Amino acid sequence: MNPEAPPTVRQVYAIAGILCQLCDEEFPKDRAAASELIERYRRELGHPNPRLEDMPRAPRTRRAVSPKTERIREFHRRLDSEDT
Repeated sequence: MNPEAPPTVRQVYAIAGILCQLCDEEFPKDRAAASELIERYRRELGHPNPRLEDMPRAPRTRRAVSPKTERIREFHRRLDSEDT
């Protein structure tokens, strides 16, 4: 076990369950209920950041193609052009 690793999904669920019990809240049954609960607590605590739905979408960026991938693509383009 790596003590420096982030918590596991099971640990996060356990923490969430305990927090729900401490706050007399029912553990959410689905994503919508979880989102509502999270948003309610964010508002109650005065969280300064806007909701995710209110944020503009970040532009999608394409990763640079590696030289090896470019050589493979060029090889396939040449093969395709020889076939026609």
